[in-house]
Amino acid sequence: MTGTFFSTWEIVLSVITPVAVAVLIVALEAHGPLAPALQKTTGLVGPYFTSVAILFGLFTALLMNDVWQKDTAARQSVQIEDDALRAVIQLARVNGLEAGLVPRLKSYVAAAGGENPYSEGRREKTDAAYAALLAAATHAAGVDTVARTTLLGALTELRQARERRLSLADRATTVIKWLSILVLGALTQIAIMLVHIGNRRAIRVSVGLFTVAFTFCLVIVALFDTPFELALAKEPGATLNRTIEGLSR
Repeated sequence: MTGTFFSTWEIVLSVITPVAVAVLIVALEAHGPLAPALQKTTGLVGPYFTSVAILFGLFTALLMNDVWQKDTAARQSVQIEDDALRAVIQLARVNGLEAGLVPRLKSYVAAAGGENPYSEGRREKTDAAYAALLAAATHAAGVDTVARTTLLGALTELRQARERRLSLADRATTVIKWLSILVLGALTQIAIMLVHIGNRRAIRVSVGLFTVAFTFCLVIVALFDTPFELALAKEPGATLNRTIEGLSR
């Protein structure tokens, strides 16, 4: 199963699961085995709900911050990789190496754009393309020492940017974050129901409103905690191809 396939199902579950839990809670309150006992009570005091809701809010805010930081870091890694590619192209042009390096740069970009962080085989193609590019730069004739050192430095930055991108893609914490929000969200739904026992209309309205927010949090995690699978699914290929096509004309 690919990462993209899983993320797609995660989005579907992010929409369905909170609604299903809300419907189950409301149904059990009305017709479940504990319904008679629950309906005889007048509900719990508000602070009980507040304590659970605050825990949900604080924990979710912490996870959301991590999600946004990961998405930002992913976008920055693509930009750094693109900047390094621009530097290599410009240096090749200045030193008269376009004929030897640009075709290999295009091969590298094609391999990097189709790279799958979950497939070692797809990574090996990019490794091979980079090795060919590095060899061409190392053995290029007619280049002085300073220019060659600068060119190799730019190629090193290109490799390091790719490694940062792959490292971000490999951080598989999405499921843990998603399940954490799911558990705390379900507990908060139950707490809201217990607070409003005796007023079924209030239960439905309050649980329903919270469920919308609950769903939103799960969807955000599913969308942005795996940036190269959904939000940046076409990267780095789109950016790198646009750069090399524009600068190598």
